[in-house]
Amino acid sequence: MKVDFVRFKPSLTYDYDNFVVFDENPKNGEFLKGYVVKARSSKELLQKLRRAKMDWFVGVVGDLNVLKYAVMRWRVDLILDFEGRVLDYSLIKMAREKDVAIEFSFARFLRCRGYERSKLFEEVVETLKVIKKFDTPFVLTSGAENDYELRPKRQILEFFEYLGADVERAESWIERLVRRYTDPNYIMDGLEIVGEDP
Repeated sequence: MKVDFVRFKPSLTYDYDNFVVFDENPKNGEFLKGYVVKARSSKELLQKLRRAKMDWFVGVVGDLNVLKYAVMRWRVDLILDFEGRVLDYSLIKMAREKDVAIEFSFARFLRCRGYERSKLFEEVVETLKVIKKFDTPFVLTSGAENDYELRPKRQILEFFEYLGADVERAESWIERLVRRYTDPNYIMDGLEIVGEDP
C-alpha cells in the first residue's frame, strides 16, 4: 500500500496509490481527508477535536504539553512533523500505549540547511532509537507542502532507513492506519470481517 501524507492537493502522483491531504479545513476531493489540529492549549485542542468527522485522519500540532494531552484523546491518530516539534521519552512511551503514530517527514530536511539540518539529523536518529525501544507507531512521509517537495516512496524509505528507521515496520503502521479508515472489513489487528453468512 503506497500512501503518502501531504499538506496540499498534489498534481504529481509518482508511484503512490493515494494521498492523505492534511488541512485545517478538510475538503471533499479524490484524496483521503486529513485534519490538522493546531492548538496552543488543551482547551483549544478539545474544541477543535469535536469538529473532526469519523472518516478524517486527525493529526496534531502544538507544544509538548498539548501533544501529551493529545495522545490521551481517543480521536487523535498522529503527532504530525512540524518545525520546532519537541518529543520526549514519556510522550513516545504514551504514544505506544495509546496507539498514536508519530510522523517523520522528508520535507523538513528540505526546508533547513547547515547547522539546523545537522541538528535535525541528530534529533531524528535519537528519536528513532527510542521509538524502536518501545515499538511506538511511526510513519515515514514526504510531508510535502508543494509539488517540489514530493518524493517517490522508495527515496523516502531509503533516506530514513539510512538514519536507522525500521522501514518495514513504518509501512505496516501506515497500512494499519489507512485500513482503519478505508477498509469496511477491518476492525482491528487480527480481527476483521472475512465473509458473511448466506
